[in-house]
Amino acid sequence: MKKASTDIYDPQYVKGMFDRMSKTYGTANYLSSFGFTERWRRQCISDLPPIGSQAKGYDLMSGMGEAWGVIQRKVGSQGQIIAVDISDEMNRKAGERLQQLKVKNITLQPLDVLQGELKGNSVDFVVSTFGIKTFNVVQQQRLAQQIAHVLAPGGAFALIEISKPNSWLLKPFYMFYLKVIIPFIGRVFLGNATDYQMLGKYCSDFGDARQFHRFLLEAGLDAHFKTYFFGCATGVFGTKQLSFSS
Repeated sequence: MKKASTDIYDPQYVKGMFDRMSKTYGTANYLSSFGFTERWRRQCISDLPPIGSQAKGYDLMSGMGEAWGVIQRKVGSQGQIIAVDISDEMNRKAGERLQQLKVKNITLQPLDVLQGELKGNSVDFVVSTFGIKTFNVVQQQRLAQQIAHVLAPGGAFALIEISKPNSWLLKPFYMFYLKVIIPFIGRVFLGNATDYQMLGKYCSDFGDARQFHRFLLEAGLDAHFKTYFFGCATGVFGTKQLSFSS
């Protein structure tokens, strides 16, 4: 009997993978990207259109809260950040970070963003840094619709993801980095090559954020596409118009 293939986009598969990687993910991400991910996070949040000083919003696929410091500088001490992630272990790590930060304007909401019942027109901003790649095309379309659903009219969004550059010069080196260097770091330094190899596959299959940009436009949002460092990362940002109608 032929063995059924694994659906790597199944939420439970993604949850299990990040649960396993939670002990090493932050270190591996920083080492394998040579610090670029931190720079791109800052650029992504900088691209978030202006929001009020008491804005409330979601950090989707929030991981261990790596983006919180940058988001807090954007929204200020009066703003509220709701961190959403499907991984129990990532949320546990995020909770530990939250205790260390000793801030009161960040709350954790463990759930699958596509399945969770998030209140419509309820937040002023939505951000996500490096969380889109684990969604297939259908899921990306649903995510775009979810962002349009939860944002209040006039609300803003900004998301970024590791991407496949179009440059013929950069592409082969970048794919070598995704498929060889990242798993190598996972195996040698962290003892986990398989899951980190999957990250390379997710990035390769994702391509870039152009298709997600189209989904946001189809959902009725005013969305813009942007490339970072010659296309090694791409992102989207924009607003939900005051005249938005579902």
